[in-house]
Amino acid sequence: MVSSLTSRRQSRRICFQPGGFTLIELLVVIAIIAILIALLIPAVQKVREASNRTQCQNNLKQMGLACHNVLDITGAFPANGWGWDWVGVPSKGYNNDQPGGWAYNLLTFIEQDALRKLGHGQEGSAFQTEMTELMSTPVAIFNCPTRRTGGPWVYSWAGAYTYFSSDDHNVKQTLSAPNGSLFARADYASCVGDQNTDQSFGGLAGGDGLDILHPPPPPTDATGVIFQASKIRVNDVTRGTSHTFMIGERYLDPDHYFDGADGADNEGMYSGEDNDNSRDTYSTPLQDRPGLSNGDSFGSAHSAGLNMLLCDGSVQFITYDVDPTLWKPAGNRNLDSSFVGDPW
Repeated sequence: MVSSLTSRRQSRRICFQPGGFTLIELLVVIAIIAILIALLIPAVQKVREASNRTQCQNNLKQMGLACHNVLDITGAFPANGWGWDWVGVPSKGYNNDQPGGWAYNLLTFIEQDALRKLGHGQEGSAFQTEMTELMSTPVAIFNCPTRRTGGPWVYSWAGAYTYFSSDDHNVKQTLSAPNGSLFARADYASCVGDQNTDQSFGGLAGGDGLDILHPPPPPTDATGVIFQASKIRVNDVTRGTSHTFMIGERYLDPDHYFDGADGADNEGMYSGEDNDNSRDTYSTPLQDRPGLSNGDSFGSAHSAGLNMLLCDGSVQFITYDVDPTLWKPAGNRNLDSSFVGDPW
């Protein structure tokens, strides 16, 4: 009797013991998991890109609000400085009297007033130290999350910048920037117009900057809203603020996102007008492409198109296959008989 009970218990234990995976079953499970991961990765990438694109649009909207704050205070949209030989000057304003570029002009209005005030009240080496700190400090909204952060990245050109302050009686000084210096960079650019040029000259009229108390004359061919020594008012935008580009994403070569070796991405983002911070609509926008250098066009790292800020503060997404006959005139503030519609 005892032997029979023992036998039944043993048999019951044997029946309830779980069986292991065979090699074939294990391989099938692994294959199914791999397929699921392969299906999920594109979906995750699409979600991430959608989030990045939304963040990029929000960046531009903040810039739009900042531009309108400048407009409210000064009666004109911010200018883009005096040329690539200059950096921002804290004692100057936001329009054609400011040697620094449009990004510098927006600092106060994007909760970066401490950066804007660097160098204010300082002289000599102390002024240079604080301006160097400015040039190396990135600001998150000036970079598209699909592409990169603001660094700072290597400044490979190794040129010197010009600056001055009210505390030294407007005496022209030099900001040394040796090879290997680290400067912040931006992924956005102002729209200088629909002409086939987006930068004029490095310094003031005459080439030597002899008169540093007065801004240089603006280029006569600039048809945009934010360009060198500009002072464009709302009434000057006859095309309409809701139809005219103001700032947008700029094209970059992915091979040189971080090394400063691209001639259109080798300056600091607070310098005066240069193709590092200004572009035109003469050519249609491009998606970032390894090995292709282009210092004129707007563009982005997004897969389908780019974001553009309009003068009314709204943001539109433009596809890369945009009709050139609609794209080009959207960079021109002047309304004429060629207006047939918007490129979005």
